[in-house]
Amino acid sequence: MQLLTAILVVFLYTSCVQREVESEKVVHLHWYMHDTPFNGPNASSIPVTGYNASDFQNELAHFLRGQIYLFDDPLTQGPSLTSTPFGRSQGTYSYVSRDELVSYVSYTVSIRSGKYNGSSLNILGVNPESKIIKEYSIVGGTGKFRRATGNLEEEIINIFGPFNFSATLSEWATIYLPEDRDTIVKKAASKSLVE
Repeated sequence: MQLLTAILVVFLYTSCVQREVESEKVVHLHWYMHDTPFNGPNASSIPVTGYNASDFQNELAHFLRGQIYLFDDPLTQGPSLTSTPFGRSQGTYSYVSRDELVSYVSYTVSIRSGKYNGSSLNILGVNPESKIIKEYSIVGGTGKFRRATGNLEEEIINIFGPFNFSATLSEWATIYLPEDRDTIVKKAASKSLVE
């Protein structure tokens, strides 16, 4: 009897998991982020704590720890800053490691064109700056991305500097969208009436 119960539980669990996966919609997006820190009035990233501009050339991981930056970066559909606008990336990053260049990143991608205009994605993660491709979590969103989950991969494709520093980053998002609440409630109600 216990074996039969265990088999039934496993069967029901896998059926639920399969049903959940089938009800998700997957969206893939790609855009370019343009970050320009430390460039006076045109800077898109600015330090808000723990930064001394005169020490910029001598920064090490232990010196950066505790520094917090705000950013408001333009997003485009192509790699050039003059490409078709896609939206804005707005948030913070702070250096958290004592021994290496690692920052904690928290930001919102606000989409301002195309099919998802008016929607946004919330991104969180740790940025080990020595890695070529970074990966962050998508932990929510608004508009068409309400209750979104997924991941975002980022790669620096251009760096200009050292004294007039700017970077272009290529970002790919894989977004999982559950069915909306009304559809789930309707399905549940119809199943209970049929079964």
